[in-house]
Amino acid sequence: ALKEFCEFRNLLPKNIKLTPDDVWQKIAYVLSIKILDPQFSGQTKERLSSRECASFVANTIKDAFSLWLNQHTSVAEKIAELAIMNAQSRLKTGKKVVRKKIVSGPALPGKLSDCISHDLAQSEVFLVEGDSAGGSAKQARDKEYQAILPLRGKILNTWEVDSDQVLASNEIHDISVAIGLEPNNDDISGLRYGKICILADADSDGAHIATLICTLFVKHFPKLIKEGHVYVAMPPLYRIDAGKQVHYALDNSERDSVINKIEKENKRVKIQVQRFKGLGEMNPSQLRETTMLPDTRRLIQLTLDNPLQ
Repeated sequence: ALKEFCEFRNLLPKNIKLTPDDVWQKIAYVLSIKILDPQFSGQTKERLSSRECASFVANTIKDAFSLWLNQHTSVAEKIAELAIMNAQSRLKTGKKVVRKKIVSGPALPGKLSDCISHDLAQSEVFLVEGDSAGGSAKQARDKEYQAILPLRGKILNTWEVDSDQVLASNEIHDISVAIGLEPNNDDISGLRYGKICILADADSDGAHIATLICTLFVKHFPKLIKEGHVYVAMPPLYRIDAGKQVHYALDNSERDSVINKIEKENKRVKIQVQRFKGLGEMNPSQLRETTMLPDTRRLIQLTLDNPLQ
C-alpha cells in the first residue's frame, strides 16, 4: 500500500525501490485476530504460520491502509519519507566499498613510472590517456622530476558518487595511491607531486576524458585545486611545417592563424599540415617539446571560481 502511494505521487527518487524491510523497520503494531485451528511455527509458538490467515490479514489491511494514506496525505508523506530514507541507507550500505588505505603506504601502481625527485617544488605526475600515449610520454619525460601514470579509457564519472565509493574504480584507486592522498581529505601533507597534470588527446574524446578527470579532482580532491596543484596540459591538434620552421596549433582557429601569418611573411614557402589523431601518434620528441618541456609546453592551472561548500 505504501509503495503504491509513493509511486502514484512520484515520491520515489531515481533508482530507489522500496522493499518490505524498508517499510517494516521501526514499526510497532498490535493485531488481534480469532482463527479456528491456528498453526504456529516452532515449539515456542512465537509466530502464527497459518497461510489462509496471512492472506486474509494482508488483503484486509492493504485496502484499509491505502484508504487511510490517501485520506491523511501529510502524515502519509512523512511515513513514506522514513521508508525512502531506509531504502537509501540500505543501498548505501550495500554498495559500501572497503577503503584501501593509501596513507599507510601500499605499493605504488605497477604502471606508474615514478620520478627520482621528491621535491614538491619540482616533481610532476602526468595522468595520461591510454597505454600507447603513456608509452610515448615515458620516453618523452625527464625521469628526474616527471612521473607518468597511464589511464585506461574513460574513467568513472564521479560527480554523483560518494567519496567512500570512488575507490571501487581501479583507475581512480591508482590515481589516489600515486598522488598519496585519499578522496576528500583536507590533509594533503602526503602529496607526492607538486604538479598533477592531466594529459589527453586534443580531440573531442580527449576533452571528455580530461573533463572526467577534472571532475574527480573538483568533487573529491578540491583542496588540491585550491592549493594550485592541478593542471591541464594542452597538446596540439596540428603540426604545421613551413620550410625548416615547425609550428604547432591547438585547434582549427589557431591553425588558420598560423598559416595566415606564414603566408604573409613568405608566400612562396611550402606549407604542410599534419593533424594528430592522438597522443600516441606523436613521437617522443614532439610530445616532449609540446606538452612536457617547461619552456615550450602549455599548461592551464585548474581553479575554482565558486569553491564547493
